[in-house]
Amino acid sequence: MELPPEMPIYTVYESKSRALAPKIASLTILSTIFYLGVLLNVSLLELSAGQETALKTGSLILLLLLVLLGTGLAVRKVSQPYLFYRNRVTKGKETIFYIDINNTAVHLDPLDRFFKTYSINLGKNFFLRHIPQQIQLSDYLQQLVGYSRGTGF
Repeated sequence: MELPPEMPIYTVYESKSRALAPKIASLTILSTIFYLGVLLNVSLLELSAGQETALKTGSLILLLLLVLLGTGLAVRKVSQPYLFYRNRVTKGKETIFYIDINNTAVHLDPLDRFFKTYSINLGKNFFLRHIPQQIQLSDYLQQLVGYSRGTGF
């Protein structure tokens, strides 16, 4: 007899604007630089007008597809919530048990201040990123860690 899947006790989503804006900006800037490099290289080659246009158009289409793919992957990753269970936190396939959490301190960088978000490095390369400031997770995490270690609060 199979047991029903465990339901999370708490669910938190990342701020989509905070996670996507820097990703889209960096993809756009890198694509522009790459396309300018393609334009320079094509202009140095002795190609017919048709070949030159085909190369420029092909590289532009390829770059647009790569930007769309990168953005789609970022949207998919941001759409996965942090799930808090009785003994662990998960996001996608990543998991950290409360017993393994070393840190619950909030970290702010300049973009976090602008987007009103924060991050927490829980240890073992597991981060809670782009959490809206309206959601106060630090105290909640400290309580969960305390209960899992048997110390409670």
